[in-house]
Amino acid sequence: MSAGPPPPLRLRHSLAARITALVVAVVITSAAASLLIIRELRALQASFDLLTIVYVEFNKDLTAAYRQSVRIGARSEFTSERDPQRMTSGAEALLAEALEIRAEQVQQARSVLDGAIAHPDRIGGEEGVRTLREFRDVLSRLEELAAAAANQRPSEALADVRAQKEITDLFRRLDDQVSRAIMDLQIKVRDRERETERTIAVLTAGTALFALVAAFGVVWTLRPLRRLATSVRQLGKGDWGQRVAVRGALRGDEVDRLAVEFNTMAGALEERERRLIRGERLAAVGQLAAQVTHEIRNPLSSVALNVELLEDEIASASPEAQQLLRTITAEIDRLTAITEDYLGLVRRKLPERVPTDLAAELHSLFDFMGEEFADAGIEVEHDLPGPAWVLGDAGQLRQVFINLLRNAKEALVGRNPGDLGDLSPDPARTPKIAVRLRVVGGSVRVAVEDNGPGLPAADVDKVFEAFFTLKPQGTGLGLAIVQQIVQDHEGSVRVAATGPAGTTFEVQVPACDPPGASVSSPLAPA
Repeated sequence: MSAGPPPPLRLRHSLAARITALVVAVVITSAAASLLIIRELRALQASFDLLTIVYVEFNKDLTAAYRQSVRIGARSEFTSERDPQRMTSGAEALLAEALEIRAEQVQQARSVLDGAIAHPDRIGGEEGVRTLREFRDVLSRLEELAAAAANQRPSEALADVRAQKEITDLFRRLDDQVSRAIMDLQIKVRDRERETERTIAVLTAGTALFALVAAFGVVWTLRPLRRLATSVRQLGKGDWGQRVAVRGALRGDEVDRLAVEFNTMAGALEERERRLIRGERLAAVGQLAAQVTHEIRNPLSSVALNVELLEDEIASASPEAQQLLRTITAEIDRLTAITEDYLGLVRRKLPERVPTDLAAELHSLFDFMGEEFADAGIEVEHDLPGPAWVLGDAGQLRQVFINLLRNAKEALVGRNPGDLGDLSPDPARTPKIAVRLRVVGGSVRVAVEDNGPGLPAADVDKVFEAFFTLKPQGTGLGLAIVQQIVQDHEGSVRVAATGPAGTTFEVQVPACDPPGASVSSPLAPA
């Protein structure tokens, strides 16, 4: 009976989930590495912008203003050698223009600093802004002095030597500060470039290594698929015994579940092949047996008749002669039984399946065989709750259980003590046979148990093979016929248990609705 579908696959056990997790991990790692690289590049770009845009522009404006201031200073020295009050109107106009240009250039330099300070994220954050603020503090004083000089009369501005000297000192101070800042920033940019290169190299190598590990993980995860493919290929070549190792159908992934289904399919194919071979062999043997049996039945009947006549003729003979005749008669009966087995194998026909109460048939069978078991000293118990309706041939089903019951009887009393070595029956054990019937789901199960010595472990898989027997004088056909009849009823028979405590054979056939019941009426298990 099928065990039914496995429980739903948990996400954490899913092969797709593991592969997806590996891919997601690679994507996340790559994204993290990319973000770190982008951050490093942005920091490098900010330092580069601070150097090439802010410092360069500021230094250009500051240099222009400084040159203008140098020209104004030269004019101031030239004028101071003469009387500044006698400066011509043209010279005064030129000097006024120069003072105004210087003030504008200083103001333009200030605007460069203000613009950069207003957007600190573009120049590397607070560290870059701090240096620019130092520049601006000095530039603010320079801006005041330059604006004041531009608002005075040129002669008065030139006469203020102290103010002009302070302006010159401020220009030099700023020039020194800017030069040092540019040099420091150039060194910082070079160091950051090297650091960024190392970071990119490490992150790239790390990401590549992780991707390699993830790829190996995917390959390792898909390894069972290759084993499954190999098994499928071997199965296609006719290796019906091919199976795939399964870690667990309940906790496994899709591959494990596929392996379970593959093993089920391979088992079904192997069983079908076994049945086909068995059927072909039985058919071939059956044809031969039919011919042989036909040839020996009539002579055997004649021998049996003559032995009966001989018994009547020598009724007063010695006990030894009578024992010999009884032995001959027993052997003739055995040969007759063998021929009947062979004929049963040959003449077997497909069952005429009709609704049959298997429990009632078993009760009738026990009534029929009760005396046989009593004479053998075998205790029989049965648990047959009924009714148990099956779609079957009553005569063939009776034959199945007659064979199983007689097989159990022979296991208990039909073997010599030395036949099975350590498996010989325990003389102190009361021979006992138990038959139990159960309706389980859509099947009727009948277990035939004995407390005999059990079967050798190596022979359990052979007992249903034709002509295999553990009995010294057995034909090996009884259980083979049982299996064939049960399979014709779309059922199964198996050795459910065997050991020192005895052997249990279990027959399982599909249940059906009782006669006259609705097709849709459910079976009520006992």
